[in-house]
Amino acid sequence: MLIKTTDKITFSITERTMTKEGYMIVPGRVARTGTQDYLAKELGIDELEPNTVVKVGRTEDEVFNQESLDSFRDVDITIDHPTELVDALTYKQVSVGHVRTAGIRDGDFVQCELIIKDKTAIDSINKGKVQLSAGYEHELVKSSTSDCDYNQKNIRINHVA
Repeated sequence: MLIKTTDKITFSITERTMTKEGYMIVPGRVARTGTQDYLAKELGIDELEPNTVVKVGRTEDEVFNQESLDSFRDVDITIDHPTELVDALTYKQVSVGHVRTAGIRDGDFVQCELIIKDKTAIDSINKGKVQLSAGYEHELVKSSTSDCDYNQKNIRINHVA
């Protein structure tokens, strides 16, 4: 079963370049490895109480899997996470740019180059809205280790907020 998830950890944008068209190009750390806490209801785990905290692992093998890294290329950038995944029916309402590159490893993080094309979004970034968070689908597999309850497998990116 594929599960829609958004990262809870966010990463700041530091470098900014403007094109002659007024677009903003920025490199950004858009994901990371490690364990993250979710509520059971966020993951669709019906056998647990909805507000039970579930520890979910994102291993290096999965985060830096080439198919996962490649899935960043050309996904839409949104301001905040949309309620549904971005698709052909919703992109005009939510997209403010796109990720230009596949992800590359940067320590425990994934880094990409983003281009923001929407003027309102650029103004918002210039006023301090500088955190990044990936929205994606993955498989959730019960963990065999004691450091987390589940692990994410087959991570595929849908958008970066």
